[in-house]
Amino acid sequence: MNDEEPATRTRLPRPTSSPESPQPRRNPILSGIGVVVVIAVVIVSLLFAANRSDQDGGSTAKDTGQTSPADSSNPGGPPLSAAQLPDRTESGVPVGYPQTAEGAQSAAANFVVAYGSDRMFRAQPRAAIIAAITDPAIRDGLLARVDQVFRAQTATFGLQPDGNPPKGLTFVCRAVPMGTKSVVFTPASATVEVWSVGVVGLAGPDSTKPVAEAWNTTTMKMSWVSGDWKLVEFSQKEGPTPVSGLQDPSSAKDIAKADGEFGELRHAR
Repeated sequence: MNDEEPATRTRLPRPTSSPESPQPRRNPILSGIGVVVVIAVVIVSLLFAANRSDQDGGSTAKDTGQTSPADSSNPGGPPLSAAQLPDRTESGVPVGYPQTAEGAQSAAANFVVAYGSDRMFRAQPRAAIIAAITDPAIRDGLLARVDQVFRAQTATFGLQPDGNPPKGLTFVCRAVPMGTKSVVFTPASATVEVWSVGVVGLAGPDSTKPVAEAWNTTTMKMSWVSGDWKLVEFSQKEGPTPVSGLQDPSSAKDIAKADGEFGELRHAR
């Protein structure tokens, strides 16, 4: 897939309540590295923690000051609206968000998608993604760490050193936001939680790492930098994870075909 091709635009769902879900199942692929999460998000989460230590907290946004009236009365914040669209893209990543709680939610959702994509396993797209969405104050140090870790992770997923899959196999790695929650908002900084599902693995004959799903909630802290929301820190936790097994899994051929035919949802409202 061309990194710059037009992407499908989607509207995130409004928050809804639901009964307690049963105990989540472990992902057979990712449990091998110790935690059920989309690997790209896990790696960068650890890197942000290391970067904060090096920076002594100097580049990390602080959520101080008054929250907005909407956040005070409703910690979940307002749902995203059709008017809160990013106004342009950089390297396939939507950028240019309004300085509102809704704009921060939209940015956080799209940042999760960017970090959870297969492009993070290739050097040039990876550098472009980081340049598009991170605060310049942490960018260089973060890129160096991300390069090192993703190069090491290519072997974990059976990829070639350049991040591409072996001949005859398709590498599938996507994150899809299910919803967002505004935790704290000020005009200078925002904290947003994003609940998402990811799929990752190799589709094709004789794959030893079949495509499997993983659910997680990512907490993103962002600062308003040079007229846009930029990522400065995030962490994540596993779930909420629904029960799988209502449908029989598709063949590796069908998964690979779907990955090639269906565009990623990169433009969250």
